[in-house]
Amino acid sequence: MSKCVVVASGYFNPLHYGHVSYLQRAREAGTSLIVIVNNDRQAMQKLGSVEAFQAKGIPARDRVRLVRSLACVDAAIEAVDEDESVAQTIRMLHPDVFANGGKQHATPKEVEACQELGIRMIDGLGIEMLLLQPFTQHYDWGKPKPSSVVAALGGKHMPTTPTMGFKPYAELWMGDHPSGPSRARMPGDSVGSCLMSTLKSSPCLLGKKLAEEAQLPFLLKVLSIEKALSIQAHPDRALAAKLHAERPDVYKDPNHKPEIAIALTDFEALCGFRMIPDILELVDAVPELASIVGPEATELLRAAVVSGDEDDAS
Repeated sequence: MSKCVVVASGYFNPLHYGHVSYLQRAREAGTSLIVIVNNDRQAMQKLGSVEAFQAKGIPARDRVRLVRSLACVDAAIEAVDEDESVAQTIRMLHPDVFANGGKQHATPKEVEACQELGIRMIDGLGIEMLLLQPFTQHYDWGKPKPSSVVAALGGKHMPTTPTMGFKPYAELWMGDHPSGPSRARMPGDSVGSCLMSTLKSSPCLLGKKLAEEAQLPFLLKVLSIEKALSIQAHPDRALAAKLHAERPDVYKDPNHKPEIAIALTDFEALCGFRMIPDILELVDAVPELASIVGPEATELLRAAVVSGDEDDAS
C-alpha cells in the first residue's frame, strides 16, 4: 500500500467518544494520521470571550497531549491559524487527505487550500449512533434468570457476578435515569461510559430541542413479572417537580410518569378495580380486611351501594 497521509482537525474541548470514533475512521482512510488541534485563540473566539475560555476551555497544549495519546493518532500539532479555519496549517502539512467528522464540513478557506494542493476531502466520519448497555434492576417480583426476558435481552454485555444468577431479573432500563443509567459504548468498547456523563459532555447528541437540558425525556423499560406488583400512583408534571425539589433523595427526577405498555410475551394484568359491591362483600367476609379498611370507610362503601352512587365511596 502506498503512503497516504490523512489530516483531521478539531477543538477536542473536551475530547469525547465521538472524536475518538472520528479519528479512528480517519486513520483507516490512509497509512498515517496527523491531527490539527485548534489553538487557544480559536477556542476563545468560538466560546465568545476570554472569560468563557478560562471557565470552560482546556489549554491547547493539554488537548494536543490528549489527542496524541490515542493509538490511532501518529502525530498531533497545534494549529497556526488565527481565524476559525485550519487552512494555513493544511497548507503547511500538505497531506493527501483532509478528513472531517460527523456533520462537520471544510470551511471555504479549507476547501480552497485542498483544491489548490490536490488534497482529497472526506466528510461524515465517525459514529452517530451509540450502543447502550442496559441497567438491570433485581426486584423481588422479577423472574428467575432462565425464564426472564430481561436477562435474555441483557445479553453478553450485562455485568455478571456469581450471585447474580440467583437474583430475580425484574427490569431492564435503557436511559439516563440517575437510579440506573445505561452505559454508552462504541463498537469494540466492552466497558463504555455512563450515559448521563456522555450526554452532559456531548449534549449535541440529543439535538437542539433537548441539548439545553442534556437528558432524555423518557426511560425505556422491559419488565419480567413473576409476582403481582405493588400499586403506584404517579404524580403529574407540576407535582413531580415539587416533590423532586422537596425530597430529591426519594423522588429522583422532576418528571411525571405517563406510560405506554407493549406486551412482548403473554402476561396477565389487572385492568381496573373490583366493583364496590364486590369489595363490600369481601370486607364483610374477611375480618382482617375489615380491620384494615376501618368502620368509617366500610360505612361509606355500604352507603354508596345503597344509594347507587358508587363514586361517593372513592
